[in-house]
Order: sequence, then structure tokens, then C-alpha cells
Amino acid sequence: MHLFTYLAGDQAVPGRQVGTLGIDINLAVQAFCSAYPAEGRNLPFNPVSLLDWLGLNSEGLQLIQKSTDWILEQYLNVEEASWQEGMIFEFDTVSLLAPIPNPGKVICIAGNYPATGKMEKPEHPTVFLKPSSGVIGDNQPLVIPALAQNVAYEVELAVIIGSRGRHLSIENALSCIAGFTIANDVGDRILEKRTTQWTSGKMFDTFTPMGPVLVTPDDLKQTDALEMHTKVNGQIVQHGSTAQMFFDIPQLISLLSELTTLLPGDVILSGSPKMMGDTPNPTIAIKPGDFVEVSIEPLGTLSNPAIAEGQAL
Repeated sequence: MHLFTYLAGDQAVPGRQVGTLGIDINLAVQAFCSAYPAEGRNLPFNPVSLLDWLGLNSEGLQLIQKSTDWILEQYLNVEEASWQEGMIFEFDTVSLLAPIPNPGKVICIAGNYPATGKMEKPEHPTVFLKPSSGVIGDNQPLVIPALAQNVAYEVELAVIIGSRGRHLSIENALSCIAGFTIANDVGDRILEKRTTQWTSGKMFDTFTPMGPVLVTPDDLKQTDALEMHTKVNGQIVQHGSTAQMFFDIPQLISLLSELTTLLPGDVILSGSPKMMGDTPNPTIAIKPGDFVEVSIEPLGTLSNPAIAEGQAL
């Protein structure tokens, strides 16, 4: 399934995308359970957010699928008035947030792809954290702060954790995954290098766009050869494949679960390609007015306009 979070009024609401349509998950489940009272009776609590639903693991995902499939079957061919209830809508008419707007931890991996002078797999991946306050969704503005000097893009496959994981083997690592999405690990190249720790260049508000949707593992069974690229104003500035990763997704999850407890809603950013073929990526700085697109097939494209701090979009 393709799941997302969107704004309905001032509320963050979970939805499911099916083709060009979006379905409000909470409304769909309410309608389905009203028609079939036995469904959903054993849920331990009343889920509201997408993270709530993911925390119910397979039981929650099965109820989402059954409810939204039933709603589509019941309502797709009815009169226009029924569409105004907000249960079914055109996907491209709503304002998207990140699939998990407030993740518990954003765990980032650096140096996970070959780069000039670093073509061999390191002994350990480099790990750092970004604050959840930097997370934004598709088409939300990427704010370039006044302090920034050289803002860079990094397309990354993001893994969203759905269940608690600690000391996971590589063989069991995939069991805690709720889904996958696209992330842009934005950072300022200059500020990252002014100390031995680069977090000061990575932690600005809006510097972690994610989305547009979360794709569940049943719809993305393989992650080891996904094409990925970045465009700035239509120009390709990154191109690569997850096949180039030094540490693949099961290895990363297993390694990270030895360092910390992975919890539902945590997000892992798995690294970004540094080379296009034998050539390093061009070092184009993002400026206010630019339009940045990061894409991973078949997850889609995450787009964000860049604006100056204090500027209205």
C-alpha cells in the first residue's frame, strides 16, 4: 500500500493513495466497522495518526487495506455529493506532510556510497542524528537560513520503523520495517566542516524533507537496486542506485539496533550517492527560488521549492 499524511483543516490525517485517489483512513475504517461491527473490535486503542496505525503492525495494516478497498468498491461510482464528505478525494488536491511528521529519531548514515578517494567499504558506517523539527513534506518550502553558505542536496532511501527492534540479526532486521519513503538529507557544506562534528550544518528547520508517501514492504519487496536521482531546476545533479550501498538495509538495521532501541516512528536515512558514473556529483548550492526534486523508483518524487528565511512562498 501507499500511505500518507495530509492536512484536513489543521489536523494531520492518515490516508491511502490508490492511483489518482486518496482515501481518509480513519473515515474509511469507521464506515467499514459500522457496516461490519466485528471488524476492528480487538484493536487495543483507537488509532488516529499514521504512526498509530503502523504501531498496530499487521493487524492495523490489514484493517486499513480491507476498509479502504471496501470504500473504493462502495463509493467510486456514486454521485458527486458523496465525494464532498472527505472520505475519497483527488490525491493531488491535498497538502501533504511527511508520512511521519514527527519521527522519534532521524538516524542518518554517511559514507555509505563510493566517493572520490573512498571507494572501499569502511569497517563501520558513520552514524549521526538529525532533529525531527527539520522534517517537512512534499511541496513544503525548504527554507534557506541567513547563516547558510552552501546548501547541498542528498537523495536517500528512508526506512520507517514500525515495531520495536533491539539486537536484531541481519536475517530478522526487516521484521521491524513499516515502510519506505524518499528523503532529502539537506545540509550546508561549509557549516558541516567548521567543527569535527557536522550536525551544525544539518540541523536547520526544513532540512529533512520526506515523502511523498510511505510504501509498505508488500509493495516494495526489494530495495537493493533502486534507481535514484536529484534535480535542481530540472538539471540532474545526482544519479545512482541503492545497489552501490556499502551496507544494505538489513545490515544497517541490524547494526543500528545494537547501538539503540529502534522504536515505531523512527526513520533511518540510508545514505546518498556521491558519484555519477566515474565523476563526482556537481556541487551546485541550493538558493532561494530553486526547485529541488529527489526521486527513487518506484517510490516517486519528493519536490520542494527553496525560499529565503523570512520569505513567504
